[in-house]
Amino acid sequence: MSDTPRGRLAKTRTALIVTLITVMVWLLAEARMVREETLEAQVLLTQVDADGSTPLVMRRADATAGGRIATITLEGSTAGLDRFARLLQNRIELRLGREIPPRPGQYTIDLQSMLRQSPKMAVPGVSITGVAPATVVVEVDEVRSREFPVRVVLPEGVRTDGPPRAEPPAVKLRAPASVLDKLAASEAFASVEPAEIVQLTPGRLETIPGVVVRIPGLDQDAWAAEVEPRQVDVLLALRSVTDTYEIERLPVQVMIAPAEVGDWRVRIAESDRDLVGVAVRGPVESIERLRSGDVVPRAFVHLTFEDLERQVTSKPAQVVNLPPGCQLVAPVTSVELEITRIPERAQQPAGAGVAGE
Repeated sequence: MSDTPRGRLAKTRTALIVTLITVMVWLLAEARMVREETLEAQVLLTQVDADGSTPLVMRRADATAGGRIATITLEGSTAGLDRFARLLQNRIELRLGREIPPRPGQYTIDLQSMLRQSPKMAVPGVSITGVAPATVVVEVDEVRSREFPVRVVLPEGVRTDGPPRAEPPAVKLRAPASVLDKLAASEAFASVEPAEIVQLTPGRLETIPGVVVRIPGLDQDAWAAEVEPRQVDVLLALRSVTDTYEIERLPVQVMIAPAEVGDWRVRIAESDRDLVGVAVRGPVESIERLRSGDVVPRAFVHLTFEDLERQVTSKPAQVVNLPPGCQLVAPVTSVELEITRIPERAQQPAGAGVAGE
């Protein structure tokens, strides 16, 4: 009977049922087995006004202590731990008006107590045995506003027909009360760069757009501080006309690294030892300083280690120490060079940085 097809089918069916029951019992035992697991979650501050009447901001006051990641140690069944992880979603949310009181102050939040008391995270059979860091310190402050008139700052030597003005003439700073209380400044500054001045036409009212506004004492990392607007337009008319001055002769020096002095002989071609007819344009006051000798420009050729190794035969000269607002008009030509290596390093005092003949 048992060897009949019907008997063999009955045996196979019985074996499958026994195997299925065994697997189900094993899975049930595995799901109920208590084990320990560690999860990581990002600590997030949710910025929501409690009632909308008083704008508040908050930040971690202990950000350097434990970072933004919390480690949670759990005990429970496999099924319970899996459910806890799905509910957690790798984040611990601290909300203003819920976990954090909606009023200015500094508050220490016990993460383990908060998670244990959260109805959302209540999973039967799962216990929270530890959280690191154990606490988070949050600073809450009230947002206030203050207006600052904008003063335009021009480069030295620039003269205008009438005072320059900013548009808009004032900016508004929105920041926590603690930040505003530390500010001693009564005005903001919009500083115009010399490169922006030389592009203007004297005697005509012109606009320099997008000049960045700076408030003294306001650090760039001041938390939750916003300047509106961050940039202003500057309106001005140049009164001082530009002038051009031609430097008759400007000796050329060769600059090399101190470590290379004594290893190389650098000769400047006779015809290039002086720059001739270097034209400089700039504000009248700055050009007058050149004429009087109050400011003395310098010309040099800077040779790098690679230039010396390749024994370059020419390189453009550079002119430095020009008065504010001045720039070269006539191009400075390249200087012809003859570079040779000295077989034996000459004994000479260390520290020299100028070589040339």
